[in-house]
Amino acid sequence: FCLVMVVLVMHSVQSTVIIHFDKTPLARTNSSTAIFRYSVLRPDGSNACKKHQNCSIHCELDGQTLKVCPLGSTIIRNLTVNHDHHFIVNVTTADGEKNSSSYKWFIDTIAPTASITTERMYTNAENTTLMITFSEPCTGQGGFKCINTSTCDILINGPAQVDASTFRQDKPGRKYSVVVAFSSDLVYGLVAIKMKDNFCTDQAGNRFQSANGSTIIVHFDRRPVKVDIWTSVPSYELQINKVPRTVLATNKMEDMEIYLDFSDPVVNSTKEIMSVLHANAGNLVPIHSKTHGNRRFVFELRNVSRTNIITVKLQSAFIIGRSGTPVSYVTPIAFMYDSTKPDVRLSTNSPGVTKESNINVIVEFTKPVFGFQTSGLKVRGGRITRQVFRELSKSLYSLTVLGTAHNVISVLVPEGKVTDVAGNQNLASNRIEVRQYSPPAISVALHSFVTAGLLATSLAAAVLSLSSTNLGAVGAISSGTTDVVVSDPSMNLLGMVGHLQVFVFSDWILMSQPIEYSETTNGLRWLIPREKLPWKKENAANHEFPGRHNKLSMKPMNLSVGFHYKKGDTMELNSSNSLYLQKFPSPIELVPEVGRLNGQQNKSMRLTSYGELLQSYEYSIYFLREKPFSALVKKKENYTGWKDFEMNMFWLGVAGGSLVIIHLLILLFLRWRTESLFHGILSVPRFELFLLIFMIPCISQASAFVIRGGTTKGIIAGTLLLAIPTTFVLSVCLFFVMAIFIGDLVQYKELKQTVMHTPCHTKLLGLFFGRPTKGKWFYREGLPSYFLLRFGFLFEDRKGPPVLVLTDQNDPNRVPKWIDSGQSGIGRMRPVDFDNGNEIAQISTSKKLLGCARSAYLILDLLRRVTFGIMSGAYSSPTQSQSIIALAFTVGQLLYLLTLKPYIRRGVHVVESVSLLCEAAMFGLSLSTAHTNPYKEKTMGFVMISLLFITFLSQLVNEWYALVRWLLSLPQSSNPSFKLGVKFVAKGLILPFLPRKYWLKLLPGSSHPSTGLVPVPPLSPETPLVRRNEAMQHVSPLNSMTATIFPVLSPRSHGFHEIGQTSNAQGVGEAKQQKGSRLEPRSEMSKLRELAKASFNYR
Repeated sequence: FCLVMVVLVMHSVQSTVIIHFDKTPLARTNSSTAIFRYSVLRPDGSNACKKHQNCSIHCELDGQTLKVCPLGSTIIRNLTVNHDHHFIVNVTTADGEKNSSSYKWFIDTIAPTASITTERMYTNAENTTLMITFSEPCTGQGGFKCINTSTCDILINGPAQVDASTFRQDKPGRKYSVVVAFSSDLVYGLVAIKMKDNFCTDQAGNRFQSANGSTIIVHFDRRPVKVDIWTSVPSYELQINKVPRTVLATNKMEDMEIYLDFSDPVVNSTKEIMSVLHANAGNLVPIHSKTHGNRRFVFELRNVSRTNIITVKLQSAFIIGRSGTPVSYVTPIAFMYDSTKPDVRLSTNSPGVTKESNINVIVEFTKPVFGFQTSGLKVRGGRITRQVFRELSKSLYSLTVLGTAHNVISVLVPEGKVTDVAGNQNLASNRIEVRQYSPPAISVALHSFVTAGLLATSLAAAVLSLSSTNLGAVGAISSGTTDVVVSDPSMNLLGMVGHLQVFVFSDWILMSQPIEYSETTNGLRWLIPREKLPWKKENAANHEFPGRHNKLSMKPMNLSVGFHYKKGDTMELNSSNSLYLQKFPSPIELVPEVGRLNGQQNKSMRLTSYGELLQSYEYSIYFLREKPFSALVKKKENYTGWKDFEMNMFWLGVAGGSLVIIHLLILLFLRWRTESLFHGILSVPRFELFLLIFMIPCISQASAFVIRGGTTKGIIAGTLLLAIPTTFVLSVCLFFVMAIFIGDLVQYKELKQTVMHTPCHTKLLGLFFGRPTKGKWFYREGLPSYFLLRFGFLFEDRKGPPVLVLTDQNDPNRVPKWIDSGQSGIGRMRPVDFDNGNEIAQISTSKKLLGCARSAYLILDLLRRVTFGIMSGAYSSPTQSQSIIALAFTVGQLLYLLTLKPYIRRGVHVVESVSLLCEAAMFGLSLSTAHTNPYKEKTMGFVMISLLFITFLSQLVNEWYALVRWLLSLPQSSNPSFKLGVKFVAKGLILPFLPRKYWLKLLPGSSHPSTGLVPVPPLSPETPLVRRNEAMQHVSPLNSMTATIFPVLSPRSHGFHEIGQTSNAQGVGEAKQQKGSRLEPRSEMSKLRELAKASFNYR
C-alpha cells in the first residue's frame, strides 16, 4: 500500500476524496492480465461512494479511456507484453468532489540469459578466464553460483574443468568471472562451455534460459606454428653421391612467386608479413588472392637482374598464430634465376699444326648444360670417335676427333643444341681449326743424323778412353815421367752436347716455331733427357680430374611448385633440413647424369622422393662459375709440376745411374784383371763431373717445374734440387780461386816468341779466331798426380793466368823439339841449352785478371745452362721475355768468347764461336718474325734447322779430328797409321779378357829407349801438366816403375807378371816423389826453365 500511496496524484489539494488501490499487478510482471481493485474513501475512512450515492468513475489505460470501468474492480486482459503500462482512475462524487489515481507497471516476458566471453578463443595458455555477464539480474532461486566443479551453473564439455576457487562476483547479479583450466595431458584440443538452464529467475519471475552467447568454444593449442615457404619456380631432382637433393631454377620472371603456407591461421596482416619477408634481390609485391583463413599469403618477385641466386628469408618470430604462438623458424629458400644463355668454348691441347691423327678437344660451357652429345658438334675434316667422348662434368666434355685426311680439321658447337638448368639454350661456340701434317722428312733426317752422329762420337771416345786405360794399366804405353798426364785440348764433346741441349730447350722458350724446327728439337729431347714415362699414356680423355668420382646426377622433373601445403597432409610443414654435404666438389667435380622429363607437373613436392633443397652457395658451386677452365688445355687439373718433374728425373736417374754403375763396374773389373790402380781418363770423379755438367740443365728444369706448381712439397723439393746446380757452380768458382786464380795448385805457362814477323792476314785472322798459342798447364810440387787426372777436366782446354816463356824464333838452339812425341806427349828431347832462356814469372795485374777471366769461361757456360733449364720450366707457355733473356745470355757469352778467346786451341774457339753465333741468330729470328705467312714460316724453319745443322757439324768435325789424331798417336810408332791405331785400340779392348800369359804375345816388346823419356799417348782430354822443380833423370825401367804412379816397360824390363807388384808400390812411390830425387849440381831455377821449355812443341 505504501507504493500505491506514493503513486497517487491528487488534482486538488482541497479534495476530500481519496482513491485507494486495493489490488494492482506487480510493478514488473510477466502476466498480460491486470486486475485492479480500488475504493473511494474520505479522509475519515468512510466510503465516499456509498451504495446509493452516485459516483462517476472513468478509467484510462495507456492514455485511452476504458469503455467499462466498474466501481471497485477492473480486469484488463491481453495487455501488450514487454511494455510499460499506465492505468488511471478518475472519480467524481455526487457532491462534485473529484480525484484521480494512477498506477504504472511493466510486463516482462523475456527470460533472463547470460553471455560468456574470454580473452582468446584460441589460446596456448594452460587456462583461460571466463567472463559471465547476465542480461538482467537473475537472483531468484539463489541466483548464479559455482561452489565446486560438480556444483556449478556452468557446463564444460572437453578436456578442462572449472576452478571454483577463482569464482568472483564482479557486479552483483550481473557480472561474474571464473577460471577454466585445460588439461595438461593434451597439447591441443577444444572445450565447449555452456550455462545451465532454469537455475535462477529474474524480478518478473522469468526463468533463466541459455542463449547463443551462453555457449562458447575455446581452442587450446600448444603446438608450434609452422610455415612452409615455397615457390612456383620449376623444380628438379638432383643427386650428389646418390643423396637426393632438390634444385629450383628458372629463366622466366613470372615463375618467381613466393608462397607462405602456415599450419595455423595467423593474426598478422599481409602488410605486416611483407615487412618481415626479405629477398636478397628484387622487390616483393603481394598478390591479393584467397588467404584460406589467413593461412596462405602470396608474393611476386620483380626487378631481378639477369643472373642471380635468390634467397628468401622470413623473420618468423614476428608472425603470431591465432593461438598466440609465434611462428617457428623456417629455413630460407634459395633458387636461381638465370636468363643468360650458356656460352661454350672449344679448346685443344694440340697445336695449330700437328702431326697427330687424333685431336683431343675440350668442350667447355660456362655453366652446366643437359643433353649434350656428339650430335651437338659440327665437325669438318674428321669424325668424332664415340668411344672417347666423355662427360667430365655437366659443363666440361672431352672428345677425340680423328682426322680423315691430312687437312684442316674444324670443330664447332652450333647454337641451341643444349639447355642449362634454367632452360636457356646455348650460344654458338668458337671454331677451332687444326692443320694436320706428316713429320717433314728433313726434320726426321736431321734429328736422326744428329742422334747417330752424337752416339757414334760418344761411343768412339768411350772406346778410345777404355782402350788407352787398359793399355796404360798394363804398361803397354807409358811415360818416363809418369806424373805427366797428356790430353788433347782440341776435344770438346761436352761443348757439343751443351749446344745441342740449348736447341732442345728452345722448344720451351721460343713463342712460335716452324714445323721443321720443332719436329727436329722434339726428336732430340733425349739429350735433356726428357721423354714420356713408359707406364703412362698421354690421353686427354683419361686424365684424372679431382673429384671425378663424386657423381652428381640430375633429373629434370619440370615441376611448377615447390613445397605445396595440402590439407590433410601428414608431413611436417617445417621439418628442418639436416642432410648437408660435408664436402662439396668443385665445379670440375660435377659429373651429372641427365634424365628425361617425366611429364609430372603441378605435383606437390611432398608426394615426390625429393631431398633437401640446395643452399645458395651450392648453386654457385654447381651451376655458376667465375673462372673458365681455359687452362685445362695443357693442364687437366691444377698444375703441380710433378708429372713433368717425373719425366725429367726418371730418365735422368735411369741414364745417369746406369752410366755411373757401368763406370764403376769397369773400374772394378780393370783393377781385378790388371791389379793396377791406374785408371787414366776413367778416373773418378772425372767421368762423374762430365755427367754432372751434362745433367745440370735437366735438374734445373725439373726443379723449376715443381716450384711453378706452387705446392708446399713441390717448392721444398724444387728448392732442394736447385741447390745441386747452385752448389756445383759455387764449388767450381771456389776451385778456380784456389787452384788457378791464386795459383796454389796449378800454373799455366805460355810460350812467347820475341822476334817474329806476322803477316797482315794472320793478324786479321787472329783478331777473330785468336793467334796461335803454345800453352800448357803445370802442377806444383807436392800435388798428388791423381788430382790432375780427376779434376783437370774443369780447366785443361782453356787458358789461365800465364807465366810467359820467351823464345827467339830465329835461334834454332832455343826452340825445344819433340822427338817421337806423338801429338802432344813428352818424348825424347834433343839436348838444348836452357841457361840463356828467359822466363817471365811476374806479369801485370791486367794480364793476370785476363787469364783468370779466360779460365772462368766454364762458370759463364754453367750459368747459361742453369738459366736455360730454369726458364724452360718456370713458364707455363713461351713468352717473348724468355726469348729476350735467352738472346741476352747467348750474345753475352759470344762477346765474352770473341773478346777474351779463352780456349787454347783455335779450332775449339772457332767451333764454339760458330755455335754461339747460330744460337744467337736462332733467338733473334724468333723475335723478329711473326710467322704469319706459311711460306715465310717454312723458310724460317729451314733457316733454323740449318743453324742447328751448322752447329752440330762444326762440333762433329772438330771432335772427330781430335779422335783421329788420338787414334794415330796411340801406337807410339815412328810411322803412325790409322790401321795400326785401330789394331792398338782392339788390343786394348780385349786385353783384360785374356789370360796374362798371352799379354806379351798380344803386345810385343816396345822399342822405347831406356832413357825413361818415352812417348805417352793422350790418355784423356787434358792439357799436359808438368810437375815443376823435378829433374828428368835417366833411370832404368824397373826403377821408373817403382818410383812413379804407373809402370813403364822397356825392352829390358821384367815380364808382365811383375806389373802388379810394381804398380802396388804406387802409393809408396808417390811419397818418395814428394821428397824428390837427387838433383844435378845446377841451379833450381835453371832446371825449372829447362823443363818448361822442353814442354812445348812447335807444329
